[in-house]
Amino acid sequence: MQQLVESDLSLDPDIQVSRVVVQHNALAEARYRLSLRAQKLLIRLIAELDQRSDDFSEVRLSLADFAVLAAQERNDVTFAHFQEAAEQFLGRFVAITQPPIPGEAQSRQLLCHWISSIEKNPNDKSIMFSFDKKLRPYLLGLKKTFFVYRTLYAFNLGSAYGIRLYQWAKSREYLRRPQQITVDELRLSLGTIEFDSRGNVAKESLKRYADFKRVALQPAMKEINDKTDISLAFRETKQPGTKIVASLIFTVRQKEASGPKLKPFEIPATSQFELFRGAERSTEPLEGEQVLKYVKDVYQLNDDQVAKVETYIDRNGIEYVREKLTLAELEPRENAARYLMAALRDDFKLPVRFEPPAKKPKKRTTPPVVEENTATEQERAAGAERLRELRKALASGRS
Repeated sequence: MQQLVESDLSLDPDIQVSRVVVQHNALAEARYRLSLRAQKLLIRLIAELDQRSDDFSEVRLSLADFAVLAAQERNDVTFAHFQEAAEQFLGRFVAITQPPIPGEAQSRQLLCHWISSIEKNPNDKSIMFSFDKKLRPYLLGLKKTFFVYRTLYAFNLGSAYGIRLYQWAKSREYLRRPQQITVDELRLSLGTIEFDSRGNVAKESLKRYADFKRVALQPAMKEINDKTDISLAFRETKQPGTKIVASLIFTVRQKEASGPKLKPFEIPATSQFELFRGAERSTEPLEGEQVLKYVKDVYQLNDDQVAKVETYIDRNGIEYVREKLTLAELEPRENAARYLMAALRDDFKLPVRFEPPAKKPKKRTTPPVVEENTATEQERAAGAERLRELRKALASGRS
């Protein structure tokens, strides 16, 4: 039985800073089309989910919640606007390409709705949402191939294209290499195409690349570069021998201004864990809040990176994060923060020590025994007497 989650988002925008959204990477490439209000509403609903649960909870939002998302004064947003955005989830499909199954030539495709049902309450002007159960592998219990972002940055964007491009870029933020995508794939990811129940194109906009670039791509990039925690740049590649733009190569970078600059981090003789615990040298392992403070203070992680660490604690457990911290502190590193984030993302393992087989001791050869001089005292005296007689004989011969 599904539980009910009541929204606790007030009109205070500062509360949004702590909201974190976690999604499977496949959702960054999913094909769907939503209005700006519906897109922000979807992000708001996903942020309410308990990622540690194995089933969805129903989420109830009020008109006041929706007014915050609409970035307008509360009196300017009506319950009709709220209903219109909510009903888009029932009338439009999302198409997700699933990982290929061994032995099958083509990948399967999941076609469903984001929301399976909505329940409107005009009395208190609230709507209760139920997620489609087919989306559980993409929104709950994620341990790998997922991306994380803060609602604050997404809600600051003024177009659905900007939100979709931001999500796509965040899913590739830590690959640390340029990302190439065809124009057609990018148009699908940004939602310029709408599909029917059979997966066929029902509506398409901005067919010409020049229009797509002018209306969708360039404004979205400008917003992302101005209002979020990342910066984007791209260059075009054309079909050989033509002027037709075939694909784009994106560079995704995290802004230094979004958090303190990461400094080279050297491990002292005393473990950083011990230094952090203080003079008492507690033997108790660091718990969740302590770990978050530790990685922020010692590794100088920014808020977005700390949010990722918190997500790993929720998904994989505190021991998983402790293991990666231990691994990061085995030796001095030029950029320990980047190494730690990579270890968490790619599940680096502690090295296994190899013990070479013990060498057999070499046999020592016994040195030859040197015989001691065993001559007696009388023999030595007799020899000395013969030597004196010989000297006398030599002396008399000279004379």
